[in-house]
Amino acid sequence: MKYKIFLKKKFGENYKKFYLKNILILIFGKFYLKLREFKKNIQNKFAFIKINLDKKIEHQSIVKKENGFLVDCAYENYLTFHLRPKHSKNFELESTCNIEEKIAIIIQGPVGDKFEFLKNTISIYKKIFKNSIIIISTWQSENIELINSLKGENIFVIFNNEPEKAQSNVNHQIYSTNKALNLANEYGAKFSLKTRSDVRINKNNLESFFVSLINTFPVKKNNLTNSRIIIPSLITFKYRIYSLSDIVMFGETNDLLKYFKNESFKIGLEKFGLDKNNLLINETPVIAEVFLCSRFIKQIESKVDWTLNGWWGSLKDYFCIIDNSSLDLFWYKYDWQYEYRYLRTYSDKFARALDFQDWLSLYNDSENNWDLASGEHEKYDSNFQLKNIFKN
Repeated sequence: MKYKIFLKKKFGENYKKFYLKNILILIFGKFYLKLREFKKNIQNKFAFIKINLDKKIEHQSIVKKENGFLVDCAYENYLTFHLRPKHSKNFELESTCNIEEKIAIIIQGPVGDKFEFLKNTISIYKKIFKNSIIIISTWQSENIELINSLKGENIFVIFNNEPEKAQSNVNHQIYSTNKALNLANEYGAKFSLKTRSDVRINKNNLESFFVSLINTFPVKKNNLTNSRIIIPSLITFKYRIYSLSDIVMFGETNDLLKYFKNESFKIGLEKFGLDKNNLLINETPVIAEVFLCSRFIKQIESKVDWTLNGWWGSLKDYFCIIDNSSLDLFWYKYDWQYEYRYLRTYSDKFARALDFQDWLSLYNDSENNWDLASGEHEKYDSNFQLKNIFKN
């Protein structure tokens, strides 16, 4: 670009004559043109090898640094890719928003062998959640000295005693999240963003985005909560009743405390007339995320309608579903290389996941006709094997 400006200033309107390409054509004539064509053909033949992954496109590189390459051998499909920095030193994005309310970023769960991932996540969060406090809530069984090294200004660590083991470690999630939310309350955080130790959010300026959503879409009046809880579409399934993702949640701290009230899985099941050997209601498995959501609805409405209409009505009234891309969300687990796993399909007539487009239709009472895609909800047997829609 600087070279072009220099030529234009030096030679005026004739500056293009002094492009290297034009000089070489003048010297070598058709031979140079044939050489260029040959080079282009070679490049096309090896186009399946993607190099220069950090090149500038319209004046900006997507990532700061990448020395590797990709090999695209897909035959029937177009392959696109999404690069996110592994290390915070290559993450330059920052937030510029400024809100009055204090927000707590809660990172709960085991750390294990993902310490470096967590360490870089926290460094990134200090850039994109500048005005927030960060709370890590994990277990006494972890490497305490190592994890304590992450402490700093507005960064706190809680080491919890492990509760009784339950389905999908739901007791662990309840306990560690509840402890962190109580600490967030002590530090005056009106809002909290609940995440996991194997999750990273890469989008900036989310504080104002979240608060704007809460202000734009007031919750249905009730005696339990003040605001909606915001959830990404990842594992929020349209046809599995009360399957609300528990991976990332944003809301008022006091509302989230009610969602993650410190009550065990066993006691919660008993209130539904269930036990660990019987986890089905209307052929819906009351697994971790289903348990948490239905328990929350029971607190609000005193009874739970185990139908699709009951599930969709709850989504409309008490939650807001946003797209994963709104958070630039990365979950370092379960086929993590597939960017749109659980979210999108071109191999079926409709997708399982519910996104912002779907939720907004619900909110506005639009004629979705979702029952035309499937007139029934996902049904499971006692081994949690799917029996009907989406079954292979």
